[in-house]
Amino acid sequence: MDEHNHHKGNNENSKGDKPKDTKAADISNEKTADKQNNNTENINKEDAIPESFAGLNINDDDTDKNSDFTAALFHELQNEKEFDVSDSIVTNINNADLMLSYIINQGIDIPEKLVKSVVNCKYAYKKNRWTPDIEVEFNMAFKELTNLIKPVTVDSLASSMPSELKDGISDRIVKFFGRNKRNALSKRSARGYTLGTVICMIVLLFVQIYFYLGSTRLTNIEECGTKIDEKQNRLTELMIVQSSENENIAVNTEFERVQSDIMELDAKRKANIEMLEPWVHFVRFLTFNTTIRTDTIAMSSIEAHDANTAIVQEAKSYDLILGIYVLPLLYGIIGGFTFVLRELTQEIKNLTFSTGSDVKYLLRILLGAIAGLSVGLFWGDIENTDYGIASLSPMLLAFLGGYLVEYLLLFLEKLATSFFRKYDPETEHKEEKKAEPKPAPVKASDNSNNEVDNK
Repeated sequence: MDEHNHHKGNNENSKGDKPKDTKAADISNEKTADKQNNNTENINKEDAIPESFAGLNINDDDTDKNSDFTAALFHELQNEKEFDVSDSIVTNINNADLMLSYIINQGIDIPEKLVKSVVNCKYAYKKNRWTPDIEVEFNMAFKELTNLIKPVTVDSLASSMPSELKDGISDRIVKFFGRNKRNALSKRSARGYTLGTVICMIVLLFVQIYFYLGSTRLTNIEECGTKIDEKQNRLTELMIVQSSENENIAVNTEFERVQSDIMELDAKRKANIEMLEPWVHFVRFLTFNTTIRTDTIAMSSIEAHDANTAIVQEAKSYDLILGIYVLPLLYGIIGGFTFVLRELTQEIKNLTFSTGSDVKYLLRILLGAIAGLSVGLFWGDIENTDYGIASLSPMLLAFLGGYLVEYLLLFLEKLATSFFRKYDPETEHKEEKKAEPKPAPVKASDNSNNEVDNK
């Protein structure tokens, strides 16, 4: 019985030991599989490392000592982009999309390969898959797009589209009126140049009317003065005749009629001077002239005559300034504005207006003003030229100079060249050389005859 119990106990122990060995084997197998999986993951991680880190051995024993550093390094490398994209490339991606939209809307023929290249590059950037090869492909495609849309440019396309609002004062004003975007630059420029033209036309119209009123009154005063002098001469002749023929009825009648004409012309002359005086005082007000207005009624005839003469002379000086300097300047500006509006219409229609157009047009208007003022300044010299333009008025020439300033500059260059060529010593030296007679060539027959004579 004891032996039976002993064998029974051994059998139970052997049955209990067998599961323990199986568990140990399973645990060792799991560890081996985990180690193989870790090695596989390490190999995959090593494959994902860029070439600059290819020399890093992930399975070295040293990595166990710096496990934290290795984990952080892998985390950074896995989140790092393959290639950094510059800001200029990002801008060009948006511009390429804009050019592609323009080409499609205008119905311009474009290769399908080029469209695919642009679209693929755009989505490669959005998916963070940008590489140097993709950048080269995109730059070549961008160059082809710019050639397809010529003479339209990226800048001109952007100028013809509404822009986003910023934090500027003008943008805040636009936001105040409930608008989310600003109008296109071309539209704003067209509105500004149109407003400038209207303002300049109003100023020109006012100055032209004011100049016309003053010049008309001055002309009337001069005509009245000329006629009074003629009547005075005729009256002197009639007085001489009356001294010899006192009873001549015809002479006496004409004498009375001439006296009446003189009085009428003098009254007309004084009336024009009275109307001219406020014209002069308005210019004084604009020029901050504090001269006190004189009252000719309380003056004697001699003082009143001197005062009227002073007003007339002052009015003539103002009339000269307006007619020779101010009006040609304004007409030159109007000519420049006319040219700008004409060119601006074509650029907006052809979508060629760009950010540099504003500077170009402002300089063009400034050149028109200079051209108009130059016509007024040199009008005396222009009248004496033989170019057939002396018959034109200075206002018309000022307008044409502002509108066609290129031709005016070309004319001035030719004039300056012809003028200074006379005083160029090199030119005079060349002309003297041309004027010197060249020696006649010696013929061979003459030389042989001379040799015979010598013999």
